[in-house]
Amino acid sequence: MKKLAPLLLILLILSGCKVKNYTPEIPLTIEQNVKVTSGDFSYECKICKTESDVTVTVNSTSAQGMTMIYDGENLSFSYNDFTYDINGKNFEKQNPAIVIYEVFDYINRTEQLNAKKIDNGFKYEGKISLGDFILIQNEDNSLSVLTMRNIDYKIEFLD
Repeated sequence: MKKLAPLLLILLILSGCKVKNYTPEIPLTIEQNVKVTSGDFSYECKICKTESDVTVTVNSTSAQGMTMIYDGENLSFSYNDFTYDINGKNFEKQNPAIVIYEVFDYINRTEQLNAKKIDNGFKYEGKISLGDFILIQNEDNSLSVLTMRNIDYKIEFLD
């Protein structure tokens, strides 16, 4: 019985400990300026995410003013008087409208999503058509950076 008492005390202490799950608020809508970097190329754009689609408007480079809208299926381009629609499944997966849509679609449909607490925020990990992603969210629920593990691709949230 003397040997059992310390073991029971340890079990009693440990049973009071719980693993803390962090569930910060994931924004359903976003309107934010970002910097997209792919390899040595980078540009700035504005991202507007609603519950149904993502719109990206390029703010720098020679494509300034071009708008891309992705709704989970189709990608629409608009530049000056030119418009073009294409099935998103047949387009470059590094397009920021597709990347942002797929990341938030993954986060919103994953039932047991637990954010990992890190210094000054939270970290989400998952997989989209482009590959494995890491999304960092600040403690105030604003977004910080989205990176891809398997390729040199990053979206930095500026505002």
